[in-house]
Amino acid sequence: MRTCVILNPAAGRGGTRDAVRVALAELPDSELRVSPDPRAVSGLVASAVSDGYRRIAAAGGDGTVSEVATTLRALAAGDHQLECGVIPVGTGNDLSLTLGIPPEISGAIRLLRTGRARAVDAIRCGRESRGPLRSVERCAWNAIVGGFGGGVSDHLTSDRKRRWRRFAYLRAAVSELRRMAPHRLRLEIDGHPMDLELLMLVIANGSHAGGGLPLAPGSVADDGALDVVGIRPASPARLAMLVPRVLAGRHLSDPRVFHARCRALRVEADEGFRYNRDGESWGAGGAEFELQPGALPFVRP
Repeated sequence: MRTCVILNPAAGRGGTRDAVRVALAELPDSELRVSPDPRAVSGLVASAVSDGYRRIAAAGGDGTVSEVATTLRALAAGDHQLECGVIPVGTGNDLSLTLGIPPEISGAIRLLRTGRARAVDAIRCGRESRGPLRSVERCAWNAIVGGFGGGVSDHLTSDRKRRWRRFAYLRAAVSELRRMAPHRLRLEIDGHPMDLELLMLVIANGSHAGGGLPLAPGSVADDGALDVVGIRPASPARLAMLVPRVLAGRHLSDPRVFHARCRALRVEADEGFRYNRDGESWGAGGAEFELQPGALPFVRP
């Protein structure tokens, strides 16, 4: 299948563009298009589809993949042959971990030749807006993180991501620690309300978030359910004891952790509760999330 690769120039280190171009020599009937600006990615996807490409591969991080996939999903309303590929050259590359995409550029491009397209779920995200629009809706493909993890993304500039790569998340988390505080939330999980006090909330379609952390271990991107994971307030010592369990993906049974699975989630929160969506800042306050099963085919092993 003809493949158009959309490269986000803000992703990766120097030489990424050349490395992708060289590796694409092994993929017949492919073309590389470099976005002049991260905000132009969606337009390049639409242009490539208009030119007859039915497989669009996102070369970048989770934010780039999210933009490409969301645009393809909108365009696929009248063309169910559109497919999304992933070449993980960004900072976190969390969705690629869930989908089993090889981390090396050459391996990811080889998969575009040998893999097959299978549907992946999406998360419809809607939040209240104080601007002229009454609501703001987007899709997420990997995870939304709110609270402590949501504030971390505010410290992640493009320059810091390029300079520190995956360590950028750790540095941003350290900067955010001094502002870490519990949030009183009301959650409606598939219509069932509950009040919780949480430091962080993860609404996951994939198993990893925050630069490779298995925050929702066992979550599968095509199982028709969302994993909701929350970290409850605890003393610094008890939180420190939780860290190794999180790193090992063994924290869901811990009493300091809330876990549920659902199809729809509504969050009532104040404006201090900030979110990131697929690694990018995405406002604050109340929000609604709904699983969209089988939203778009992704090329996978």
